[in-house]
Amino acid sequence: MDSFSFLPQRCLCCGIPIPLGILCRVCQARYQPSQTPESGIGRCPTCGQVRLAEAGMCIDCSVQTWTFPSLDGLFGYHDPGGELLRLYKFGGHPSLASFWARSAASRLEPRGPLVPVPSHRRSLWRRGWDPVETLTLALGKEAHLPVWRVLKRLPSAQQKTLDRSHRLENAQKAFLLKDRNLQRFQEEPVVWLIDDVVTTGATVEACSRLLKQAGAHEVRVFCLGLH
Repeated sequence: MDSFSFLPQRCLCCGIPIPLGILCRVCQARYQPSQTPESGIGRCPTCGQVRLAEAGMCIDCSVQTWTFPSLDGLFGYHDPGGELLRLYKFGGHPSLASFWARSAASRLEPRGPLVPVPSHRRSLWRRGWDPVETLTLALGKEAHLPVWRVLKRLPSAQQKTLDRSHRLENAQKAFLLKDRNLQRFQEEPVVWLIDDVVTTGATVEACSRLLKQAGAHEVRVFCLGLH
């Protein structure tokens, strides 16, 4: 037996030795998401952005109608939890998906199948793995919900290279529904669309429209971070 197999591993954040898990107790307490959604103070109830409009929503949502009723995220991209999210996406630590799934599973109510937003092919080649797919599978396992890979991403410009005004137009051309079994969409009261980071909402809106066109009664969006 390998004599080093009993050595403790290290916390992903602070690097101190730990016997089990991926975070030490201090970092786990710091980055542990709330079990329930935040109260929404200062945040738009639909998209999660900072609320500026007097109508109780952000400027974007006051002039735009979304096909999803609300968006739930674990934390803001620039909050302390955002450090873990960047470590997850760009540092190559997929094990964090299970850590978040334990906190997020109870928030997927009402229950319904999970649909991951497909990642851009360029990002998959660069990372060698899919952060959204990994998160969705972890959520499905923790919440005992099916994962439906029904969306396909077509060649298009990456959203991060575009300004806000062009993101929605690009997103509408970037996705395709590859599932022709429309009956199963109509049999589910809710379908959950899963993404890692939502910035302008253009990507999740494009995917939500496709799911609604397929017959989904209601599409709800869950993500890790709100930018």
